[in-house]
Amino acid sequence: MPFGIRLKDFEMAMQDVYDFFYDVNLGLIERGLQRLDDMLRPAIMSGVLSDMLTASLAKHSRSLTVNLYHNGHPDLLVNGIYPDNKVKAGSEGVEIKATRKAGECRRHSRRTRSMDVRVCL
Repeated sequence: MPFGIRLKDFEMAMQDVYDFFYDVNLGLIERGLQRLDDMLRPAIMSGVLSDMLTASLAKHSRSLTVNLYHNGHPDLLVNGIYPDNKVKAGSEGVEIKATRKAGECRRHSRRTRSMDVRVCL
């Protein structure tokens, strides 16, 4: 895979997200409330998942870091490629997209970059 990303990096990032939702939902259910993923609107849930996966994959990856440019693309950059690890629209990195709609997952963005990660729920 590009940028020295390992399958294990994805596994650990996904496990972080599963663990978070398990812990939060358990606490909510114990209090008689709905699960977080049932409370949030789909667009908000997609954004939360995308942000969590981005942060967690950056944490576990040997070479990637979060793009510090607000709403910059791609979401993850190769560490040190761009000044201060931020770029408005770069070509070296990984874009993360989580969605419940399979069609959106396929057509998310046409920006040029080296890798996309799409999580279709």
